[in-house]
Amino acid sequence: MGEGSPVVAHVEQEQEQQGGGTSLPVRVWRALNGPPGKREYTLTRWLFLRGLGVVYLVAFASLWEQVLGLIGSRGILPAAGFLQSVDTSGDPAHFWIVPTLGWFNSSDDFLLFLCWGGVLLSVLLIIGVLPGPVLALLWAFYLSLVGLGQDFLSFQWDALLLETGFLAIFFAPLQLWWGVPREVPPSRVVLWLLRLVLFRLMFFSSVVKLVSGDPTWHGLTALDYHYWTQPLPNPVSWLMYQLPAQFHQLSTLITLVVELG
Repeated sequence: MGEGSPVVAHVEQEQEQQGGGTSLPVRVWRALNGPPGKREYTLTRWLFLRGLGVVYLVAFASLWEQVLGLIGSRGILPAAGFLQSVDTSGDPAHFWIVPTLGWFNSSDDFLLFLCWGGVLLSVLLIIGVLPGPVLALLWAFYLSLVGLGQDFLSFQWDALLLETGFLAIFFAPLQLWWGVPREVPPSRVVLWLLRLVLFRLMFFSSVVKLVSGDPTWHGLTALDYHYWTQPLPNPVSWLMYQLPAQFHQLSTLITLVVELG
């Protein structure tokens, strides 16, 4: 039942006519979905899922350029060899150890299929075609690549995309074509789970800096070195590094305040 459900409204009307209080199921429904007739977060979901589609698009497109060199048959860490090392005992549980479609096919063509399929699905999500099933396939494709990616896809942002992408499957509207005016409002349960993911990411990003004992964070000097030690520097990094030390200290302080606060 979505917000404004006629079933819930009818139940409430009957209870009022009978002079009784609101039943427990209706109170639970209200707590999770808000008052009947109130449409909320449809535009937010519209923007969020399309933004997620852009993130998926960038992730899959960038992997397409690199996947064969990284985990292809002649790559640095071949996916096929990795799966063979995992499945030494023939135990069917290997799928749960490394959840990936690569167990069915780990050829170079299949790796490229996962990347190009991810690009196509990302475009479908951005334009709003079958958002629920498309998100499920995007998650399965990216999980498959992460499972095969070994050292190259074991970073925080890969786990974050998988976690957010999984929740997005249940956040998406169950519609063939996606349009805000005719959307059923999203589940508040999933909305709060997404908020929890965001809170955990920001809050613990700050906590780990403070409890690590790293003097560069306690002394507000972390950004003195960040711009020439970051994993993926860009031309703007050199310009940022030239700014005064006071600017770097203030930026570090603001980072901690925003993440922790």
